[in-house]
Amino acid sequence: MDDPADRMTPAAPVPPSVGVTLRPLRRDDHPALIAMMRRMWYADPAMGDDCARRLATIDLHHGLSCSTIATVAVYGGRVVGMILARVDAKASLLRSTPFNRHVRRVIRESLPLPFTADGRRGIRDALDLIAVDRRLMRGLGKRYDAEVVLFLVDGRMRGKGVGRLLFDHAIGRFHAQGARRYFLFTDTTCDAGFYDHRGLTRIREERREHPDGTADAYYLYEDEVREPRSGGHHPGR
Repeated sequence: MDDPADRMTPAAPVPPSVGVTLRPLRRDDHPALIAMMRRMWYADPAMGDDCARRLATIDLHHGLSCSTIATVAVYGGRVVGMILARVDAKASLLRSTPFNRHVRRVIRESLPLPFTADGRRGIRDALDLIAVDRRLMRGLGKRYDAEVVLFLVDGRMRGKGVGRLLFDHAIGRFHAQGARRYFLFTDTTCDAGFYDHRGLTRIREERREHPDGTADAYYLYEDEVREPRSGGHHPGR
């Protein structure tokens, strides 16, 4: 299967905000996005480069396999952010099967992981996160018809309006495609305050202790899909 963006009409031109523009995610964006995710989410110096790259690649392609909206933010010719989202009514029935090329990529990148300590730790962390998400969502699955799947802004571009542009775009697409209520997962390793500032409701949370003595909190946020703000940037696709 192609990227979600490959199956949609091209985005309309987006007026720049501090020099930032939005466009559909393309296949040739993958290396830059994987490098960004590697730098921001898998920067543990104890983890080998190959394992970190594989885990970041798995995150990206898993997100793409679940998404119907895939948009990047570009600044100075460089990709500086991404949002992946899904409207259930638009999702392919094949998205979670090996017929989806992103699922095949996830499988291929995962195969060597059990043979290294870093890889086994990465698998355990991923399975733990899946279990947390399932507990947070328990009993709520039919409450939503859209999800913000993956949302990432280069740390060097925080505070420049990139996140606002990307998030407004996704909500605009939800509204255009008839979605009524959406959800997202996040945690204390991300900027959860962004969602509080946007007025989303944090409806569930779970705190987990790690073997090294640290702890993180995991959150489920939700909101109604509202009509795009006047003057907001919501490129069609």
